[in-house]
Amino acid sequence: MSSAPLRITVVGSKADVRRFVELPWRLYAGDPCWVPPLKKQVRGYLDTKHPFYADGAADRKVFLAWRGTRVVGRIAAILNRAHNAYHQDHWGFFGFFECEDDQEAATALVAASADWVKARGCDALAGPMNPSTNYEAGLLIKGFDTPPCVMMTYNPPRYAELLEATGFAKIKDLYAYASPVHPKSLERLAKFADKTREREPKLRVRSPNLKDFANEVQIVREIYNRAWEKNWGFIPASEVEFTWLAKDLKPLVDPPLMRVAFMGDDPAAFLLAIPDANPALAALNGSMANPIRLLRAIRIGRRRVGLRCITMGVKEEYRLRGIEGVMFYDGLKAALDRGYTSCEYSWILEDNELAKRTVRLMDAEHTKTYRIYSKAL
Repeated sequence: MSSAPLRITVVGSKADVRRFVELPWRLYAGDPCWVPPLKKQVRGYLDTKHPFYADGAADRKVFLAWRGTRVVGRIAAILNRAHNAYHQDHWGFFGFFECEDDQEAATALVAASADWVKARGCDALAGPMNPSTNYEAGLLIKGFDTPPCVMMTYNPPRYAELLEATGFAKIKDLYAYASPVHPKSLERLAKFADKTREREPKLRVRSPNLKDFANEVQIVREIYNRAWEKNWGFIPASEVEFTWLAKDLKPLVDPPLMRVAFMGDDPAAFLLAIPDANPALAALNGSMANPIRLLRAIRIGRRRVGLRCITMGVKEEYRLRGIEGVMFYDGLKAALDRGYTSCEYSWILEDNELAKRTVRLMDAEHTKTYRIYSKAL
């Protein structure tokens, strides 16, 4: 570690944005488990023109830590007004944290974030959120031996020590489970799904119609905002933000793997699993501008290997009626038919016993843990 004095600066110039975005390439050099994000996407999450910030729903301030002329750390302080209005609290958040093994720098970055959100009325600082639970969330504390799935975070073990030394304590853990995709699980689910369909004659489960994308997005958004409304950390997605999220995910969607359930004409539940695009992202190394890397990524992306089951939600009035099992059966059958070999179910709240029991029907094992921290201000 350099002995040069530490200083914290606010990111303002395009050059500083570039330094912020590109810092991980130096910090993770040689780490086989790190997957480079798309630089354009990271810049987008920091841009206040992003739908996350629309209509004053959120704001942010971005900081760099320097020693001499070298950037040694970064952080974003996030004021999520939509979260605070929904949960009736006064939390501030931090995200996009990266740092050398430099406790002074980590402490100063956290302090800068804490000061910024406290000046805006917040009485606690929580995270990491990149930038909210609707995107990437949590610090990896278990499962460092394998790369993350698409849209899941990765960091070295030392980050927990750096953050905990600043006064952060656990508020919630998020679990990832993984299982092979094999016929044994399908056979186990088949009888369950058949009985549910017999018992619930109004139940109809289908794939999304991507030709009617706008209407499908609104159906799924309505289910999403109802199914998760009482979950810890949930924030209802506005129409503009959810539409943006859906368009961002659309290129990854393999339609038979997504299931939308109806009770009669009422949207009741949905399940979303997507191919794990991270091997292809690794080949891109942060940019889609290099044609050779792009062609390599396309070849990798065409190999049907792993999946990530991002979410499965059922409206409260339709829970405990077997709909989850029917959607999992249909999705698993599609995955087998299309040659996928593994699936990660992430993330699941540590205290969501129903979800944990459901994924165990697929012989899924707990493989990774991500932690949300908080501290009073």
